[in-house]
Amino acid sequence: MKGLFKIFAAAAIIAAVTVAVAASRQAGAQPAAPAPGVVPVGKVAVIDTEMFTDQKAGVARVNAAYNAIEREFKPRRDELQTLRTRYDALLKELGAPAPGADQRTLAAKADEAEKLKTDIERRQQDGQRTYERRWKELTDPVFIDLNKSLREYARQRDVAVVMDISKLSGAVMVVNDALNITNAFIADYNRRNPAAGAAPATPARP
Repeated sequence: MKGLFKIFAAAAIIAAVTVAVAASRQAGAQPAAPAPGVVPVGKVAVIDTEMFTDQKAGVARVNAAYNAIEREFKPRRDELQTLRTRYDALLKELGAPAPGADQRTLAAKADEAEKLKTDIERRQQDGQRTYERRWKELTDPVFIDLNKSLREYARQRDVAVVMDISKLSGAVMVVNDALNITNAFIADYNRRNPAAGAAPATPARP
């Protein structure tokens, strides 16, 4: 997954989700050893929200949105690549001009290169802003639903607190893998919310 995608996705998920539950146990009952992803009643669980963006094991609706945006912005990337190729060729030519090259021609090419550089930078900045806007348009509803679903998932399992270990690297040490509900939650969410629920792609607005 590309870095920009991860940055946006990480920013959209809260660092820790606290769920108030009315947990009660039968007196004297001894709970059995939990299976991975099955958290003991009333305990703290952990989740790694960076896994939500994993192309193979992540949230299907998030990945569907990412893939839609990638397709949507491919023409812009291709156009930028064409401009960069022309710019690089001009720099190479200006850096090692042919013997007897006309100075006016070289000056014109230098001017063209400078204009290309400005155009490339402007397109990159505009493209980034448009990408960010489209990303929010497609994924904000998904991340809001993920937050709601995670709270409900925890409540149904009498989990008191869910901590996002991707935001607490080095601050939290997990000694019991059974507390990690990442894979179990993603599988449950994907089953309830297939990728078909992702918003369709629309042409990028300037």
